[in-house]
Amino acid sequence: MGSIQRIGVIGVLAAMVVAIGSATAGFATAGPYPVVTDAGVAVTTGLQQPGSVSPAGANRPGCHDSRHRNPVVLIHATVLNQQANWAYLAPTLANAGYCVYSLTYGKTTWSGNLAALAPTARSVRQVGEFVERVLASTGARKVDLIGHSQGGAIAHRVTLLPGLTDRIGTVVGVAAPDATNLGYLETLTGRLPAARAGWNLPSTVHFVNLVTLLDKVVSPPETSLMPPAPNVTNIRVQDVCPRSIVGHVGMAYSPTVAALIRNHLDPAQRVPVPCGSDFPS
Repeated sequence: MGSIQRIGVIGVLAAMVVAIGSATAGFATAGPYPVVTDAGVAVTTGLQQPGSVSPAGANRPGCHDSRHRNPVVLIHATVLNQQANWAYLAPTLANAGYCVYSLTYGKTTWSGNLAALAPTARSVRQVGEFVERVLASTGARKVDLIGHSQGGAIAHRVTLLPGLTDRIGTVVGVAAPDATNLGYLETLTGRLPAARAGWNLPSTVHFVNLVTLLDKVVSPPETSLMPPAPNVTNIRVQDVCPRSIVGHVGMAYSPTVAALIRNHLDPAQRVPVPCGSDFPS
């Protein structure tokens, strides 16, 4: 297991146990695609599905965004799969008119429906190949990436893959370790062509980093923040909603986080950012 897989695996598994134990009915309908509002329900039901099952609103053939925004690719966290991680955000974005794509990456022969457990270099290449397929099938000039936890760090690495640096517009890291500050991805050195460029991420990509100060998996939470730069936006949820209790897993199911994401993907069509109850684990 690569170094990034070890980061927070125990913490994520512990959070999943809490989520599964708290699972109750948590489905809501908003627009044409059903949105799962309860993180416990999403993790419990999502991990009962094979990784090939897409969350509602994702991977729609012939999708057309009337606002001509970049297609959005969702990259899930360690020990989850696309359905478990994105049952809230995928349909939320699709209901807002985005063309959403997701995959389950990093499966092993022993992991069953759990994923993002393969060697890091293999996961980066797998996600990069998926991004290339999205670009080819949609004809889009660029895509935007959203990664939760390890998925965010994987997204950072994808921006360095040959041929993709200029094809990515915005990368949103949701409670994601920032590989530019830390050595979490050092196992990649020399194993990918991108590694020769060092850990400096491209200035042509806009990096948005969303963190919660109550994150017990990526700890301390500030390691999810990047050094200040013209193409970097760092946001602490508690700076927006001081009473927020959202935790690491809950970030992918937070209406606050979803609204912040939408406002950075489409600044011309801003939405109100709500503050309310969130999943604390």
